[in-house]
Amino acid sequence: MKNLLFVSLVIGAAMIFTGCTGDNPSAPELSQSNQLDNALLKPAANFTGIIEADFTFTPPTFWNGTIDFGTGVKYGLTFISLGTMRQYSQARPFEEEVIIYKLGTDWTNPANVYLRGLHTGMMTLANKMPDPVKFRANGKIQEACGPFELWQERNYHIDGIVTYIAVGQPEGADATFRIN
Repeated sequence: MKNLLFVSLVIGAAMIFTGCTGDNPSAPELSQSNQLDNALLKPAANFTGIIEADFTFTPPTFWNGTIDFGTGVKYGLTFISLGTMRQYSQARPFEEEVIIYKLGTDWTNPANVYLRGLHTGMMTLANKMPDPVKFRANGKIQEACGPFELWQERNYHIDGIVTYIAVGQPEGADATFRIN
């Protein structure tokens, strides 16, 4: 019995001195500090930006503007229409690609693009045109790099209002862009 107790103490002391648990690379689980580091790398939910976009009459990029995520840096933003907007009585479904890029650069150059996503949405027409119109869209981030690389494959939501100059002539849109 004394021998068993002695052997157990020797094995326990060896485990303490050699660090058998925390820093052993063969351990399948992460240490507590590594888990904390990994949690800090994950972006927080509901990363929100404010969109200000103008309507252009140049297809397929009808909407161009800026987005501000509250970080003190504005980014360029363009929406590319992916087909003709279907027209129902008060509802207009649409499909678009959104591109967020370095402000003041050409969004067609892939080196300037930080985020690209695809979404579908619905615009609900006002009863008294040209009153402002509400729209919503939901999509998924397809490509993300630079300051947005942690948001790859995340869902996003756009909720906003389109203002009109006259019936059938949009002026601009203000919206919220939220990444989950």
